[in-house]
Parts: sequence; C-alpha cells; structure tokens
Amino acid sequence: MNWLKTAFRKGSPARLALLVLTVLGVLAVPAIVFGERFEEALDGAKALEFVRAQGAWSGVVGVGLIVADLVIPLPSPAIMAALGLIYGPLLGGVVASLGSFLAALVGYTLCRLIGPRAASWITGPRQIELLSEFFARRGMWAIAVSRFIPAVPEILACLAGLTRMPFKSFAAGNLIGSVLVGFLNAYFGARGETDPASTVAVVIVAPYIALPIFLLVLARGRKGKQQADSHSGEVS
Repeated sequence: MNWLKTAFRKGSPARLALLVLTVLGVLAVPAIVFGERFEEALDGAKALEFVRAQGAWSGVVGVGLIVADLVIPLPSPAIMAALGLIYGPLLGGVVASLGSFLAALVGYTLCRLIGPRAASWITGPRQIELLSEFFARRGMWAIAVSRFIPAVPEILACLAGLTRMPFKSFAAGNLIGSVLVGFLNAYFGARGETDPASTVAVVIVAPYIALPIFLLVLARGRKGKQQADSHSGEVS
C-alpha cells in the first residue's frame, strides 16, 4: 500500500488525474440520473424531429439542449445539424455556435466561482500551477480544438475555470472552436435531406481529425514547459 500512497501523494501527477476524474464524476451525476431518458428521446433522427417540433422556439430549445450537453449526454452534433436543416447553414450556424459557446462558458464560469483552492485541495498547489501554466501557454488552442471531441470540451472548460484561466484567452478559444463546429455541423445538416451521407461522415470523422491536433497542442504545451524549466535552471 505504500506505493499507492506515494503515487497519490499531493503534488504527484496521479493527483492531477484524480482531479480530472473528479470533474468527470461530478458531470456524470446528472447523466446517470437522466441520461438514458434523454438519449432515448433524442437519439439519431429524433433530435431533428424534437427540435423542429418546437416551432418558433426551435432555436432556443436547440441552444438549451446543446448547453445541457455539459452535464447530460446529448447528441450535440446532431442538434447542430438539425438547426442547420431548420434555419439554413448561415442562421443555423449562428444558433449552433451560440449554443456551443454558452455550453463551455457555463462550465468555465461555474468552476471559476469554485476557484483553484478547491482544486488545489485535491491535487496540491504544484499541479495547479502546472495546469495554469499550460492554459496560459496553449489553453486557447486546446479549448478551440476540443470543441470537436466528445466529452473533452466539458472537462477542459471546467479545468480552465478551476485554474482561473484568463477569460479573454478562454473566450477567444471557445469562440473559434464554437464557430467552426457550429457552422460545420449546420452546413452539413442543411444538406442532410439531399446528401445525408455527408452529414453522417462529418459527424463521425471530425473527432478523429481533431483528436491528434488536440494531442499535439497538449504535447507542445508540455514541451514548452520543459524548455522554460530548462532555461530557468540554466539562468539560475
């Protein structure tokens, strides 16, 4: 058991993983309670039918569902595609982008209110410092690219809030990623009835394209930190 205590001592990398798992666990509670009900109601083409059935409120409901994806597993890409089909690629893209932006903003704001003290209690000050440095160096692009990867945006937005990532950098990354994912899904959603294969292909392929880019951003952030530490050691 000593090795376990050593691995999970405060300040160890395992504690950072524990923080991620804690955030994931908190976000998973509503999903466990309500997730199956929503998944059955909004699975596949049902998402389009549900959003379209709201009539004049379709845009508001669509945005609300995308924001709810923060805590409940909903098919956000399908909802964005439905908005594109209902409103067209331009207006649908704007509405879908707004929903994506607000979803990350809610997670960031709630966790920012909690602040780094709570996160530091789990990981230790050193790991929070490392996480803060990563968000300062690569956070904007990590937030942007993560919008295409399932589950990752919610966790990353919460971690950004917990470490008090500068709002301007967070908002810029969130805006870039939300606009790209919103308009992409809305565009192919608008073509869905005439070219459904393209819509399905984009929804399936986009995460696989975004994931290696996201991992590259993480790797560059870590490399930059190591170089900075090395340079600092040489100066001292």
